[in-house]
Amino acid sequence: MLITILTLLVPLHCSLFEPRDPEPPTQSSFDFRPPTVPTIVISNLQNAVAQKNSANYMSCFADPMKTGRAFTFIPSAEASAQYPGLLANWTIGDELSYFQNLIAKSPPNGFSSLLLTPKSSVVTADSVIYDFDYTLTFEHTEAGFPTTSRGTLQFSIGTDNSNFWTIYRWSDFKTTTDITWSLMKGKFSN
Repeated sequence: MLITILTLLVPLHCSLFEPRDPEPPTQSSFDFRPPTVPTIVISNLQNAVAQKNSANYMSCFADPMKTGRAFTFIPSAEASAQYPGLLANWTIGDELSYFQNLIAKSPPNGFSSLLLTPKSSVVTADSVIYDFDYTLTFEHTEAGFPTTSRGTLQFSIGTDNSNFWTIYRWSDFKTTTDITWSLMKGKFSN
């Protein structure tokens, strides 16, 4: 009987009921940093593409309710010719639909990446305008359609009511023999 009682009491003297040390935090694969400076918007966009995260992707773009500015997308000339009605009046809702469709048509372990090479930047009183050469790679299941687009883009980035930076204007330009990002938007918008 005494051995049974001692056996039951021994665990009470161990650290069984004491708080344990917390485990070290793990890095989330869906990191999104508050865009307190324009360069964070660019990093967030690249991470959202790499992680195929539509919520973080959309957080990079201006919400008219928070900025007073509507998001504007100016497609490349080749894409405007191929998708005239679709890309001419591109909205923030179209941007979300396109990106979600692209994700849906990507294999589960399909590679995605956005490489942006800075060309120039202009700082104004309330905005920053960046020009980048880009390479967007997004593996998908659409046979015969390229997985890589290249060109030059221009982002106009401004602050919203919370002083966070977002992209409010995006222009795309064909500068290589590859398809442009605009053509990817047209292809995956439906």
